[in-house]
Amino acid sequence: MLEIVRKTWEEGNALLTLGNHEFRLIQLTLRKKDLPDEKYRPFLSWIKEIPLFLELEQIRVVHAAWHKSSISLLAANPVPNDSLVRATLTPGSPERMAVDRILKGVKATLPKSPPLFDRFGENRKKGRLRWWEDLTGKPFSKVLFPPMYGQSIHEYPSSEEINQVEPYPVDAKPVFFGHYCLRPQYEKINANVACLDGCVTCDKKLWAYQCGSGNTLSAESLVCVEY
Repeated sequence: MLEIVRKTWEEGNALLTLGNHEFRLIQLTLRKKDLPDEKYRPFLSWIKEIPLFLELEQIRVVHAAWHKSSISLLAANPVPNDSLVRATLTPGSPERMAVDRILKGVKATLPKSPPLFDRFGENRKKGRLRWWEDLTGKPFSKVLFPPMYGQSIHEYPSSEEINQVEPYPVDAKPVFFGHYCLRPQYEKINANVACLDGCVTCDKKLWAYQCGSGNTLSAESLVCVEY
């Protein structure tokens, strides 16, 4: 897959953004740590050329969340240099928090008991938020993306964590993102934001969107192929 994507990019037929796993490879390399698999090593020099996000004329692209203040902090180095990557190695640093938000999503701490579970039945400590919406005063049943399941779903996240969210303006250009491993039947378009991660490794479905003009997105423009 990496060979196909790199070749497509080198031929000028694709634009790319970094995901959290690729960024982790860059961090490991800077720390001179072992990679999860040595098969990734030949791709590292290319991965280091990929930006964290794309600001294009008609659309925006990011791996997990278009978080305005985080994007602004990282805008000087959209293709992360060693200095930026090194800063993300410090827990709690502004750079670390910014990269985590745009590559992993904006998150809230979940109830410990009774716990909440994701689509795979895993008990999670953190849940990803619907970062494009105003989530003030809403319970977990209304703020999580994708949804989680359990008896505590009607409890409320802390206001401090909800205040991290910077709702995306409905009149702004469309944003396309991935990361969230959505079930095939789960909503992928919300106004002018679209998640195209249908969890291809689990559900064997690869999603795309055929762009037109305007800021309003339509489910009729979604395209899916199976393998």
